[in-house]
Amino acid sequence: MNKVKGITVGTYLTKTIKNPKDKGLSSKEICNHCKMKDKCKYRQITKFENGKVIDNNVECDSFYFSITPKAIVTTGRDTITGKRTTKTFVGKNEKEAFNKALSFQIEMEENQEFRIITKSNKTIIDLVKNKIEEDYKLGKIIKATHKRKSDTIKKLSKEKFTNKPISKVTRDEVVKYLESLKNYSKSTIKQNYELLCMAFGQAKYENIITDNFMEGYNRVEKPKSEYKSHHRVALTVDEQKKLVDYLNNANYKECRHKYILLLLLSTGMRIGEALVLEYDKDIDLENRKIYIRRTQTKDNNGKAIIGNTTKTNTGQRTLNMNNIIYQIIQGALEQRIENKEHLLFCKEDRTMYVENSINSSLKRIALDLDIGIYEEENTKGNLVKKTDIHTHMLRGTFATRCAEAKIAPAVLKRILGHTDITVTMKYYVDVDTEFEKAENKNVEDYLIN
Repeated sequence: MNKVKGITVGTYLTKTIKNPKDKGLSSKEICNHCKMKDKCKYRQITKFENGKVIDNNVECDSFYFSITPKAIVTTGRDTITGKRTTKTFVGKNEKEAFNKALSFQIEMEENQEFRIITKSNKTIIDLVKNKIEEDYKLGKIIKATHKRKSDTIKKLSKEKFTNKPISKVTRDEVVKYLESLKNYSKSTIKQNYELLCMAFGQAKYENIITDNFMEGYNRVEKPKSEYKSHHRVALTVDEQKKLVDYLNNANYKECRHKYILLLLLSTGMRIGEALVLEYDKDIDLENRKIYIRRTQTKDNNGKAIIGNTTKTNTGQRTLNMNNIIYQIIQGALEQRIENKEHLLFCKEDRTMYVENSINSSLKRIALDLDIGIYEEENTKGNLVKKTDIHTHMLRGTFATRCAEAKIAPAVLKRILGHTDITVTMKYYVDVDTEFEKAENKNVEDYLIN
């Protein structure tokens, strides 16, 4: 039998535990507790030449002994330890074991399956945390994105399979988890799916796994959301009129957020941008300009802070005040409270408003005005009245009215501070039903005349 590189052949002693009570203990531990350990000649023997050194029927209280011809094939190499990885074949004799090993080696070489791997206990959570931290340090993601992804990781870490070595995570475990997300929104599913893809992609890059079932033709697909969303892009014209009338006539002491909400409806700025406007730097009444330089964001602990810049690079922009906006700003300036940050809008204790409080206030107003009402079953099985309105819908309402007024998409893109015009174009699709009817009538009149 010729020697072949990468294959080791020999006859080995196999010890099988006799006593069920010893299950879980290593052979060394069992032998160390044996009263015959100083006299036992088989204790250190592991390999036998030609299978003739020892008889199979050795008397031992702890083990059954057998002699097994084996051939061991090198299948790869660990990049960290440098140690080889192997696969073992057994046979009736060494020749049979060798032939099995040789066939496997030839097949492996034909398929180019020699693996360079890394034995690692890194989990899904370990991998995504490290990658996100690296992306943040390199400036590939902003603080808000880092915070959102970190929050998703916290939720993901509650799953058992995300806390065991990724090399031991099965396809079924991932599929089962993704299946459990079907009742969540598209964005929630997308965030979780992207993190899983990131983890397995990084694991393959680091040679921790050889097969990535989150990529390629047979990859695990992102599940379709079955969540029944009540999300709308914009208010209808009638709903907008109802809300504006209420805000214009509301007493400031009873509705302290009136000027913030009117400003969002009239400019389309993001709530985070409005909440950090400075009355001495960002408001220019003489030239009728509003300078948007930054937005409200959150630190790593989830606390609202003033960011250094806007959400996107194109978010830094200058808005022109029409007469409606001018009156809103004048009203806000009359009610402003002096504060150390020079914020146009702040609480009575001179601290910054947070987005959630403005959103909650808007929802209470909408419920009173019967705007965007729907019913939903609560945890006790009772139907409760809710509203689909939120602060970002005011931005969408402004944009939709601009689209209905036939403002050029490129102009609206600049006003809204969008990076991609395809985001702006969605407002040209979600026009008001009454506006659509009027436009159809215009087409009809044109064709008739």
